[in-house]
Amino acid sequence: MERKQKISIIVFVIGLVALVAGIVFLVLRLSQQVALQDGEYLVSVGSFQREDEPGVIWDFTEIGKGKLTTNNHLNDYDFIWALEDGKIKIETAWLYDLNDEYEYRLSSGNLILIRDDSSEVKFSPRSSVDTEVSEDN
Repeated sequence: MERKQKISIIVFVIGLVALVAGIVFLVLRLSQQVALQDGEYLVSVGSFQREDEPGVIWDFTEIGKGKLTTNNHLNDYDFIWALEDGKIKIETAWLYDLNDEYEYRLSSGNLILIRDDSSEVKFSPRSSVDTEVSEDN
């Protein structure tokens, strides 16, 4: 019986290790899906305008790419972006390359960036009505 007990314990431990590994992979997979969903949301909305500086507009044109302006589209700059571990990483082709990283959250449809000093910058979705020019003009 001692041999059967040892084999049973070994099989139980192997099963326990497999269960823990499965849970770890499940958690990792679920956290990746959240980032993808957030990215899909940013692209589906497309354009976000900074609330305290309306001339600052970020256009998320596709997953990982976009354009931004700080002067209401007098000058547009390309940027690439990625969401990772609750942070948005942005590399902008400005006069020189800028590499920024912010913690972010989506709240009531708004994109909120959290700076290193814990202050927040709020971007609201721009409706297509804001961006379209009337044909009558």
